[in-house]
Amino acid sequence: MKTLQRKIESLNHLAVFEASARHLSFTRAAEELGVSQPAVSQAVRRLEAAIGIKLFRRNHRIITLTDAGEALRIDVAQGLGQIEHSIELLQRRGHSKHVTLSVSSAFANYWLMPQLQSFRKDHPKIDLRVQQTDLELDLAREGISLAVWRGDGNWRSYDSALLAGEKLNALASPAWIKRNGPVDTLADLKRCALITLEEPHRYRPSWKDFFGAFGETYTNDGSGLRLNDYALVLQAGMAGEGVVFGWEHITRSLVEAGMLVPVGDWEWSSGVGFYLVWSQRSQLSADADTTRAWIIANRA
Repeated sequence: MKTLQRKIESLNHLAVFEASARHLSFTRAAEELGVSQPAVSQAVRRLEAAIGIKLFRRNHRIITLTDAGEALRIDVAQGLGQIEHSIELLQRRGHSKHVTLSVSSAFANYWLMPQLQSFRKDHPKIDLRVQQTDLELDLAREGISLAVWRGDGNWRSYDSALLAGEKLNALASPAWIKRNGPVDTLADLKRCALITLEEPHRYRPSWKDFFGAFGETYTNDGSGLRLNDYALVLQAGMAGEGVVFGWEHITRSLVEAGMLVPVGDWEWSSGVGFYLVWSQRSQLSADADTTRAWIIANRA
């Protein structure tokens, strides 16, 4: 930033240039900025002198951008627009009393919702809003307080707390087991109707990874149900459509309720986990800090 200031003398000259380029008029730019037309004209000339490039063609009362001016206009407009957007987000966050938690639909449905009544009882005044997404968003930029991400716990500009290590097994509905019988070997499991999760925006382990963890090769022949949302995968499994991946921290309540049962006794611990994360670039509100502490205390 200091280097930029040395090059152009004043950052205000960029704002004056952007308004002049947008209106193609020093007079209208002056009206917008609340200064005199000569002040605008002088600021633009000083910017041109500082960088050594003509930005406008001047023809009596008409001005047009040079090629260099048009290139600079695009970059300055984008930069100032980004700054304005960030300020608006910060202002909304400063006036907002709610806490936003960004999670997958499966985490929301099968981990959070069963515990939400307890949270409401403990913290009735906190306005918790759950945002379901399969994207790992920029939390500070989007005004999101907390999120749950899969990984090793190390994300640049984020702090995190482990909620659950990643443990996976194979699950199916009791009705499916009754129709197809027990599955005793991995070779038998390969021949089952395996329901595949294919998320478009982020990596998730596949059946190939699962079998590979036990020293087995597996090739997906394209058959079987393929879904892009884990909540849908679990619904298909409970409906008896086939065998699903079971993330233990998500499916534990379904197994305890008898809606899904283990297929074999294989369990794979991948070495990564699911973490509650929050941005280091924005300070959590008191309500968000309380929500964070509650989620960690009730981790899977």
